[in-house]
Amino acid sequence: MKETRVNKYQQYRKSISKGDSKGFFAPQKTEEVSTEMGLFLKMKTKKRVENIAIILICLVIITLLVIFGLKLF
Repeated sequence: MKETRVNKYQQYRKSISKGDSKGFFAPQKTEEVSTEMGLFLKMKTKKRVENIAIILICLVIITLLVIFGLKLF
């Protein structure tokens, strides 16, 4: 099962990189980006936003714990 996931992911990456696109840093709305690359860029952006939100929530919680800990002692 793991091997099939790896193979599917490798095929997906190859299908994205086949086009005449210059790289993965191309904007999503330009004509040079294929549909597969646009999907990949949207997924990448969504994952980045989710990671930033999780990190910010953790920082807020830690900051609040430190502030309340200093007030108690």
